[in-house]
Amino acid sequence: MFLSNIKKSQYNTNGFICFEKMITTNNCKKIIKIVNRFEKKPSKKKNELDKNHSFSKISNSNKVVILDHLNNQKLEKLIDFTKIEKIASRLTNTEMKVWFKKFYPKNNFDGDNEFYHQDFAYHKDKKAKNQEYIQCFIALQDHYLESGCLRVFKGSHKLGLIKHHVVMTRNGVSKLTPSSDQLKKISKKNKMLNLELKAGSCVFFNYQLIHGSSSNASKHNQLRMVVQLLQKKNNRNKQKNNDVWKKRNLQEISLLKKFINLKNKLGQAKN
Repeated sequence: MFLSNIKKSQYNTNGFICFEKMITTNNCKKIIKIVNRFEKKPSKKKNELDKNHSFSKISNSNKVVILDHLNNQKLEKLIDFTKIEKIASRLTNTEMKVWFKKFYPKNNFDGDNEFYHQDFAYHKDKKAKNQEYIQCFIALQDHYLESGCLRVFKGSHKLGLIKHHVVMTRNGVSKLTPSSDQLKKISKKNKMLNLELKAGSCVFFNYQLIHGSSSNASKHNQLRMVVQLLQKKNNRNKQKNNDVWKKRNLQEISLLKKFINLKNKLGQAKN
């Protein structure tokens, strides 16, 4: 696929670039059906931490959906992943390959916010460098500001990796995020943009671009897909990856223990 130097320059300057009609509207609807059908299917691999409301009696959907091999094969007929790889390769000046695919359902009146972060903060200890990654974010439904569209800090990838703090989400999973004071300072130089995408549109962005989104307080569902790409000849280390996940899991357990200890103390409080 031909990609103009103007587009490439915009990506290098802003840290992201948008493309319309990467997927047809009809194919978006087919993909949504595949995800919804898979989500309702019982599986031993699914757990409570994947849900929007862990251990709740509310009949709710998952916060993240990772399809099995059979359903991923169906995606191959609906999404031109070769085209995505070619764009990613052109933007990064190196041969890129699709590494991982996942979906984030952000349901009406219920979809949680995504803490602002740089993706590379999660990968910095896995040996591969930032330039070995790139992400393609795909809107499968129309994304509106009120439904929690993607927000990016323009040009923030040039800041390098900034300090992130560990915080807990409502479903008991940790996330990394800069402090609000830090983000306020950054916003004075790096304008925050609301990317209200049409179904089928996508955004390629640098792993050091600061991004996030608000919760979905609207009547609109907002399914998004993330296609992670990695340099074909990369330095990513599987053992380092496992070590990072183990460390994160232990951090989560430590934080949850603190919550439990505090709740126990509060439970013993007298009026």
